[in-house]
Amino acid sequence: EKKILFPAIGVSFALFLTGVLLCYFWLLPKTILFFFHDTQSLGWAPAWTVQQYYSFVTRFTLGFGLAFELPVVVLVLVRFGLITYEFMGRTRPYAIVLIFILATIITPTPDVLTLIAMSLPMVVLYESCIWIAWFMKRRQTRAA
Repeated sequence: EKKILFPAIGVSFALFLTGVLLCYFWLLPKTILFFFHDTQSLGWAPAWTVQQYYSFVTRFTLGFGLAFELPVVVLVLVRFGLITYEFMGRTRPYAIVLIFILATIITPTPDVLTLIAMSLPMVVLYESCIWIAWFMKRRQTRAA
């Protein structure tokens, strides 16, 4: 169990940190600029309070970090035999819809740009989970 647990914790932390850093340094500046220009185009003056800004940044980065935990959850389910790569491949359309629904809940804003920016990496991560599950099954079959 220790042989599996410690690497899993390390991978989980690395994925969370990757999600947070990707959001903070890439997506967040673009999102804030989008809101700033959108507000100015309407003739309004941007007026965020410090509390609103920190709340937005915290929710956005934590949501993105948690979204990057998707491979860990899926691979644990694969490891315990609760799902297979075949099942994940067959249910891909439903998973994509579910990912968009979850991204809608996680994103702190109602705009489509943020929704897509949150959903697209999750869909890519889901696809990578299918391939990783396939490799796990293949390795398991060869070992048996």
